[in-house]
Amino acid sequence: MNPTFALVLGLILGLALAAGIGVGALRSRMIAPRRSRRSFDDTCAAIERVIPADPGGWSLPLPAWDAYAVLEKKGLAPANLARLRFFFVCNPRHASDMLRLDPTLSGIMPFTWSVYETRDGSVWLAKLNVGLMGRLFPPAVAAIMGKVAAADERFLAEVLG
Repeated sequence: MNPTFALVLGLILGLALAAGIGVGALRSRMIAPRRSRRSFDDTCAAIERVIPADPGGWSLPLPAWDAYAVLEKKGLAPANLARLRFFFVCNPRHASDMLRLDPTLSGIMPFTWSVYETRDGSVWLAKLNVGLMGRLFPPAVAAIMGKVAAADERFLAEVLG
């Protein structure tokens, strides 16, 4: 085998393998589900209490959405879920700063948190791993998303009990 061909083939295979591993790692860490020690209703109430009370300007700009009820009404409720509610979390100052840098980021605003109860009775909160996602953007956006990630961790510690 020609050494140049073997080198090029090795580089291509190595890059493909590295890309596959990277995508797999992102997929497994991009959504951050956490188990709640609270009941479904108590977890939802904690979100509605904790986030707007933060002195940093955080809010829930839209009402919580009972997604399970919508799916159930259409005969599409997943059999593995008992309940599902979405919360829309926003900090207007961070949103404005991000939009000033790149208006296309409006497509991921506000950030969504979901609380779901499985048929076995366990309650989970799932959300985007904002800190990890921020690493995919330019440094100025990543810095803002890092602030959001830090706030998320504070909120989660209190919400999950």
